[in-house]
Amino acid sequence: MQLSELMSKRVICLSLGKELGYVSDAILTKELKIIVIIVCMPRKGLARLCPFLFTQSCERINVECIVNIGEDVILVKK
Repeated sequence: MQLSELMSKRVICLSLGKELGYVSDAILTKELKIIVIIVCMPRKGLARLCPFLFTQSCERINVECIVNIGEDVILVKK
């Protein structure tokens, strides 16, 4: 699976039952294996218009925490 395909999927935490955001980046090893995905919430309201004024909340999720990758959703367990 390519990173561009992962970036279009929503990430949902099973233990909290809420959406964490979308995949924005990934950390790779030297062998080009994904070890961590970085998930960010989309900006809303004024933060969308002036992104330089607000910090974006992002989380790092290890690949071991991924339970299932569906067509439009990635399920993770923290």
